Amino acid sequence: MKLIHLGIIALGVLVLCCSPQKEPVGTKKLAEITDDVTPAPFPDLGIPNFQFPTDSNTINNWVAAEDVNSIYSHGWGIWAGLTAPSGQSIGGQELLVFETWLTPAEILDSMKSVPVKRIGRANLNKPKQFGHAFNKSGEEPDTKIAESVSYSPAATKYALDNKIFLYSTFEKYAAEGRTSIPDFPANAITIKPVFKVISKSKLDPSGYYSMPSWVGPIDSLAAFPENKWNACIYVDVTNSSSANGGVDIGCYGPTPETTYNLSDFIHYELIAEDVAYYNQEFGLGAEVGDYAILVGMHVATRETKRWTWQSFWWSANPDSPASPSSPQIASLRPIEYLNGAASHYAMTSAYYMVSPPQPYTGGQSVGDTLIAFNPYLEAGFGPGVFTGSDSYVVKNGIQISTAAGVRTNCMSCHVYAAYNVKKPSETPPYSGDAYVSLDDPVFNGLIKADFAWSVVDNVDTTAIASMISQTE
Repeated sequence: MKLIHLGIIALGVLVLCCSPQKEPVGTKKLAEITDDVTPAPFPDLGIPNFQFPTDSNTINNWVAAEDVNSIYSHGWGIWAGLTAPSGQSIGGQELLVFETWLTPAEILDSMKSVPVKRIGRANLNKPKQFGHAFNKSGEEPDTKIAESVSYSPAATKYALDNKIFLYSTFEKYAAEGRTSIPDFPANAITIKPVFKVISKSKLDPSGYYSMPSWVGPIDSLAAFPENKWNACIYVDVTNSSSANGGVDIGCYGPTPETTYNLSDFIHYELIAEDVAYYNQEFGLGAEVGDYAILVGMHVATRETKRWTWQSFWWSANPDSPASPSSPQIASLRPIEYLNGAASHYAMTSAYYMVSPPQPYTGGQSVGDTLIAFNPYLEAGFGPGVFTGSDSYVVKNGIQISTAAGVRTNCMSCHVYAAYNVKKPSETPPYSGDAYVSLDDPVFNGLIKADFAWSVVDNVDTTAIASMISQTE
């Protein structure tokens, strides 16, 4: 096996390079891989009327005017850049831009002078938001979703420069009386890609992989996990099918109309490193050559103070996707700039919390809801997940509860990202769609993490675990 070391060279460019490392116990021997992986910058694809980063004043003007077409177009431009080819490959497999980026765990290793043990793509983990949510409610997710949170090069440099994943950094901020971490730079991007793994040895009797397909939310305050969607599609790993928008309502079995090709998904083949980590994390029997298919991705950019939020998921009918996306959103895809299967995904966005938009501070949770969630991540959250009392919007004098996964908003959730130095295991409550002021009393005694749950979730407390336990 090779070891990949993180180094920072002139101009802050991050480079991964290889050196020998002992092979993990229990893994199959890797083929010789000599490719270097460099975290790729966000590319300029020349998309008309799109620029990254866009000036915050421009985006704030879109928000003030509720110019959703500009917001949707911007989100699609970000998606096109993330899913563009990076010009790099691992073991003959092409890497997209987002696949070259480093994870918080890898960044933390670099802070601690530990070599980054990575050959290719990021390792797949259990979603940490499931831990937050289901630990609060006592429920359990019904699906094996895997995630690989990653930071763009600009976000990575920020994390390294500020040592943002070290407990000692937050301890220092608390001693200084700070109430927030430094702001991420305007060109920072954080992503949460989510995958399902297709085991080639465990396909259904038809020879296909069956998976739940999103056809829209329920209109009630209830959990709506995948096992209740009652809709399926089937994946042909031989790429011999040609479905076009069909979904099997009732999940009775594959038909030509409901069977899609593996090539309709952003995907990759697992190598030995992927398999060893995945099996350890999930206790499952994945094998070299199995496939990981991208079913969704949360994407946030620090172009504005409250960030921009867009979420993507695979759609059987990407021209007319179900809520919280829409045909209007789909019509703004820059198809000619979307690489391969990237055009097969739906999008929703949340550049403000409620409609009409409210100010950073001193606003109210009134007007109308602005729902933006990812079916493969939040739909399974029931009311028990939302332990706070502010999950509501008052519309025409009537309080509408938003305490359910299908009534959430990315910004309303991430505003609560804050760290408790005295009790790191305690976090603010999850919220459904609602207005939250940046000076809300819920943040008293906490250090706000600039909307980044990925910071809160990855602060390393290993060295001071015993001390923290005595204060809790």
